Amino acid sequence: VLNMCAWYVGMLSHKQSIRPEPVLADYGPDETLNENADIEWVNKSWVRRLLRLCALISLVSISLNTPRTFEWYPFLVYATFCVDFVITFLFTAEMIAKMHIRGFIRGEVSYLKDRWCQFDATMVLFLWVSVILQVFEIIGVVQPYSYLSILRAPRPLIMIRFIRVFLKFSMPKYRINQIFKRSSQQIYNVTLFFAFFMSLYGLLGVQFFGVLRNHCVLNDTDPDHVTLNSVAIPDTFCSTHPNSGYQCPQGMKCMKLTLSRYVIGFSGFDEFATSIFTVYQAASQEGWVFIMHRAVDSLPSWRAVVYFTTMIFFLAWLVKNVFIAVITETFNEIRVQFKEMWGVRGQIADEAASQVLTSDGYGWRLVKIDDQKHQETVPKCCLQFLNSALFHLCVMAVILANAVVTATLQFKHDGRPRRDFYQKYYWIETGFTLFFDLECFFKMWCLGFKGYYKRSLHKFEFLLAVCTTVHLIPHMYMGAMTYFQVLRIVRLIKLSPMLEDFVYKIFGPGKKLGSLIIFTMCLLIITSSISMQLFCFLPKFRKFETFPYAFMSMFQILTQEGWVDVMDETMLKTSETIAPIAAIYFICYHLFVTLIVLSLFVAVILDNLELDEDIKKLKQLKAREQSVEVNENLPLRLRIFQKFPDQPQMIHLHKVPSDFGLPKVRESFMRQFVEDLEDEEIDSIILPKKPLDGVEMLDLSSRKQKPLRLLASPTKKKINTLNQKKLGISDILYDSRNQRLLLGDSGGIPIPNKVGQSQSSFHSQMQIRIDKKSIRQSVRGSMKIKHAFENLKESGDLGSLNPTSSSRKSHDLDIKMLQAKKQQAEIRRNQREEDLRENHPLFDTPLFVIGRESKFRKLCQTIVYARYTVQLKDPVTGKERKIKYKRIHNLLGLVSYLDWVMIFSTTLSCVCMAFETPHRRLVVESALQFAEYCYVVLTSIELMVKILADGLFFTPKALIRDVGGVLDIFVYAVNLVFIIWQPEKVAPNSGAQLLMILRCLRPLRIFNLVPHMRKVVYELCRGFKEIFLVSVLLIVLMFIFATFGVQLFGGKLARCNDPMIKVREQCVGVFKRPVYVTKMKLELETGASYPSMLVPRVWANPRRFNFDNVGNAMLALFEVLSFKGWLDIREVIIKRLGG
Repeated sequence: VLNMCAWYVGMLSHKQSIRPEPVLADYGPDETLNENADIEWVNKSWVRRLLRLCALISLVSISLNTPRTFEWYPFLVYATFCVDFVITFLFTAEMIAKMHIRGFIRGEVSYLKDRWCQFDATMVLFLWVSVILQVFEIIGVVQPYSYLSILRAPRPLIMIRFIRVFLKFSMPKYRINQIFKRSSQQIYNVTLFFAFFMSLYGLLGVQFFGVLRNHCVLNDTDPDHVTLNSVAIPDTFCSTHPNSGYQCPQGMKCMKLTLSRYVIGFSGFDEFATSIFTVYQAASQEGWVFIMHRAVDSLPSWRAVVYFTTMIFFLAWLVKNVFIAVITETFNEIRVQFKEMWGVRGQIADEAASQVLTSDGYGWRLVKIDDQKHQETVPKCCLQFLNSALFHLCVMAVILANAVVTATLQFKHDGRPRRDFYQKYYWIETGFTLFFDLECFFKMWCLGFKGYYKRSLHKFEFLLAVCTTVHLIPHMYMGAMTYFQVLRIVRLIKLSPMLEDFVYKIFGPGKKLGSLIIFTMCLLIITSSISMQLFCFLPKFRKFETFPYAFMSMFQILTQEGWVDVMDETMLKTSETIAPIAAIYFICYHLFVTLIVLSLFVAVILDNLELDEDIKKLKQLKAREQSVEVNENLPLRLRIFQKFPDQPQMIHLHKVPSDFGLPKVRESFMRQFVEDLEDEEIDSIILPKKPLDGVEMLDLSSRKQKPLRLLASPTKKKINTLNQKKLGISDILYDSRNQRLLLGDSGGIPIPNKVGQSQSSFHSQMQIRIDKKSIRQSVRGSMKIKHAFENLKESGDLGSLNPTSSSRKSHDLDIKMLQAKKQQAEIRRNQREEDLRENHPLFDTPLFVIGRESKFRKLCQTIVYARYTVQLKDPVTGKERKIKYKRIHNLLGLVSYLDWVMIFSTTLSCVCMAFETPHRRLVVESALQFAEYCYVVLTSIELMVKILADGLFFTPKALIRDVGGVLDIFVYAVNLVFIIWQPEKVAPNSGAQLLMILRCLRPLRIFNLVPHMRKVVYELCRGFKEIFLVSVLLIVLMFIFATFGVQLFGGKLARCNDPMIKVREQCVGVFKRPVYVTKMKLELETGASYPSMLVPRVWANPRRFNFDNVGNAMLALFEVLSFKGWLDIREVIIKRLGG
């Protein structure tokens, strides 16, 4: 990638030296020539187009130039020779003309100083080499299957001359250098990281395993003459140490085979180079399990387990994903710079969908422009019906019915001909096709052909109507044209606007994703042609003998399915000198397509999903609001108390010297305001030292009881002046605004005066005005709310409302308003909880038994919430303290002590569960029973303490307040039932087996106990919408291809298991079927036969898949999507249907 970028920078810099104003740089030197040159024919546009066409024809010619292709089609020998000769002559003439214009070596713009000219000259050289080599092949000097055909391998690169004309961009050189510097360092670091782990595990493999060549053979096997009949069936690795690895059965021995690599295979850990080769194969996750089991059978198992699990984690998951992330980030950087090249994403609505606002006499409505054009010729009722929702719903219902009917098609292998199964579906499909044809004609009549054809959706519908009508021709039915029938399901996406918008975002306008697909196809074509020329000389090697086979092999490597088999088979066919080169070639290609090409698809799709800047800002603001949003309404389990009448706790006042009887008073009122205070505090609150404005306070010293702290002063000032009256009114209004905020009314946030300070005497005395409605509310709750509001003002969250802060940025205002909104929501929610706590005695009482303020509950709460705390700041100076191992301290304080105990106990119990086997079960192993009892007892104590502290369900902090609490109770109940029952016999599909399966949910408790894990699960659940949309889109696409597969392959894949039998009537009796022995290329003994077994002949589908119905077809396609096993499906279809 870095070399390509450097090459690209060199091209751009050289072209900028030719032209002083590089407005639009072409990815090639053709357009940079001077039109006033002596030789003008090379600058003409038709000459350039001709040369590009010649480059494309040259690629086709080299793709046909193989010995096997010439054997099938002999006339291509002379056809390709003539084409190559003419093309070589034209490119040579172009090269000479450019040399004459530019100069050969001397001059600033000489031919050899331009890198693209160097590339063109190199291609001309290889063209002449190819032509001369083909002359020698025609006259018989060079044999058809010769190593010299490798010299043609660079010729497919001439396709770059055809591609580079489409790569136009405008960008200054300094930006290219900037991208190169930023991206190259990241790519260099991750490449070095990848090489380090490759080298590390290569060295560890040599030290851990070494030579693995021990196989189980017969006791009388000669070490110098090992045959296929000498090894075990199947071939097995073994260990020479009796206490480790696999031990050979009786009659066989473990012997080290000294055979060539072409016999035993190329993978292993013999030396560093071979170890690197094997490590890369295993890191690609292709066949790594077989290498691991080979090491397990040969050596102590712990080595292989530790080595391969860590290697898969670091190399296959971590390092490669980091590499993909860096490549994606690099692409995003380039995309930002080349944004003008991509263009602006188009809108879903097109020109034909433009609408205008018109009046129909009853109101205003949006009408399409096409409707107004044809209102004179088309009846108004038809236009109304066309634009009505009923018409679209009817069409969608018919499409859905068509899909359901098509999905019911299935084939059976009962001797009946295939036509009998789909004969009735033919007439049903005829009816559906007639309906959709009438739909197209109706729309054309209403909108006119031009108005109909303007919309891309109508073009798609018209294509489906025409092709499905052609599909009804009897000899074309159930053929390739069936694809258009099943494509009708795509129209169902219009039913969901959300899904339609999501699909449009993924695929975009088609320019970016289409360009990437074209790039990938060009890459496959070029690499397939190169690989074909490199290995087409190998006799009896089918994978690269022709271009179609080479293309399938390179595409197979791109999908990473069976790519190791392609590489190994190619290396086995080549000599010892070329085999390492072939391995390096395939590894480099696999590394490029898996890390770069596939990453580009991810980057393009992410770019399509990216929103515009304005929409992105709106989404971010909305997300920020949701992040700080607190629901003002209480949950339903708490709102149920509002259904009951208010019954606040009332008390009598005793020992009050008075001649009058006092009514009952709220207990909360007495707790808040009737307190035993010192005399000094009483004097400071009730009896001021000086009278206010000459008004004497009441003399309360004569009372025997301690005075009460009142809500407001029992005396009032006498207001005389007009200014004092205005000031009093303003104070009342200000306190009214405060009260409306604190009590959750619809009033806004209070606005301070110009000096930013309140002039209310009530506010300075920490008093609250309450109306008749608020008298029934909790005074204690109101005081807490007012304290929270004061903290909100002190923290500056309401500072944006001050006129002095008008110069702040809008972003800061948004943050402050969101914080204020959050604080108000918390205030209202807390107020509602306090009201319920005041008016309902059973509210916030665990199990309706434990007292709200009881000492026992406080003890339980202390146990539940006790946690490790560390003082990060000095309490005296306020400066941050230097603490060692700060991360360890933060980790210890992450959860409470009780949760830490449960995390460790749950982890240990899960480890003990891992040791359970069908022969070592819980009911017979005392150690496992002890661990299970400890876990159940600790969980019982934990849940009981939490329930006694915060309640079970009808309390604010109840245990069952979310899904996590339900999961905790469910896991505990399952384990409790199991430990009580302890079933000795577990039958399949029984209740005991279900209970044992549900025990496996125990590790989920850790996700609920650890806050960070719980947050990850929460974020995953937040993306459920996008995951659901992707799943729906995937199911729709799978259904389309599954239906197509049923109609195309249904009932055709069954065959006799005896490959010599082609007719079902002859598939009777038994035959000898060869069995798999080993991958080693061993020969049979003299006079011996290949190992086989006698099996009955059966006419049946392939073992793992079939397309006889939609269900089985979707299972087969799901296997294809996993990139595992799709080669078997491809090979079976090719053998059965011939292509």
